[in-house]
Amino acid sequence: MKESYHICFTSHDEVMFRDEEDHGMFVNLMALRAYSQKTEIVVDSEMSTHAHIGVFTREPQRYAAALRMSYSKYFNRKYDRKGRLGEKYTFQLKIEGHVHQMVFQSYILRNGLHHGASSTALGYPYCSVRDMFVEDVGLVSETPFPLSRVDMQTFLPRHAEFPDEYQMNEHGVFTRRSFMEIRRAEHYYGSPRNFLYQMNRLTDDSWSREQLNDGTGAPITIGDIERSDEKSITQMLKNESGRYFSRTRMQDMDVCRLIDRELLLSYGVASVYLLTDSQKKQIARLLFNEYHLPEQQIRRCVVLLR
Repeated sequence: MKESYHICFTSHDEVMFRDEEDHGMFVNLMALRAYSQKTEIVVDSEMSTHAHIGVFTREPQRYAAALRMSYSKYFNRKYDRKGRLGEKYTFQLKIEGHVHQMVFQSYILRNGLHHGASSTALGYPYCSVRDMFVEDVGLVSETPFPLSRVDMQTFLPRHAEFPDEYQMNEHGVFTRRSFMEIRRAEHYYGSPRNFLYQMNRLTDDSWSREQLNDGTGAPITIGDIERSDEKSITQMLKNESGRYFSRTRMQDMDVCRLIDRELLLSYGVASVYLLTDSQKKQIARLLFNEYHLPEQQIRRCVVLLR
């Protein structure tokens, strides 16, 4: 019997996604590995330093290991990088209970909001939140592009296997509604109105009290999902108001785009991983002095390890 799990990949010393293509490939690999591992994906959210996936599976560790290995190979090949991408261990949490599942999904779907990458949960693009109740809440789902299987294969690793119902958008990325269990995810909210309420409510003690009705164990908190320090959790809760989001603030992918498409030209290399430590420090100083970026953000985008 398949059971519900939260799977989380983390990479705090270097970003996992430097551009749109990286996000797209992660989604494609997430879908391919789900098909090969007989795993059902209900929700997902990808941030620059971590990814959350909600799955129903018999073998969470096997699925997580296959996805992580596939994406690491892609990332290493593209950026002339070597070694494991991210922290050594993949975090997994078993989810039991109807309300527990709804709360767990909500934390993942609100991830962009919690990390200050959007002013509302629905405003974050690298997430399945925009595929939930699309007709009812006035959203427009991703439009499949008329590609043949042969055309689709050009965007995927060699010998990739996928069912006929998988569809891609114009950028060669599988549409979430073609491979994810969106209706199953919607089921836990019961109605579009409750979904919108859960996406917009502020986290308080009522989240924990409501989960006690399941009788399946301790409530799931944002700390269980994020595994961050208390200071970071406090900021995430503040971000729920949406007031701390700024469209002018550079997100990690904006910084990576600046580095990869402009700053690397002066050094004659195609990847930040081909820079010397001295060259990385030069770029870091420029980003700090001219763009006034936070040190931690500079370090993970330049891959300047301590």
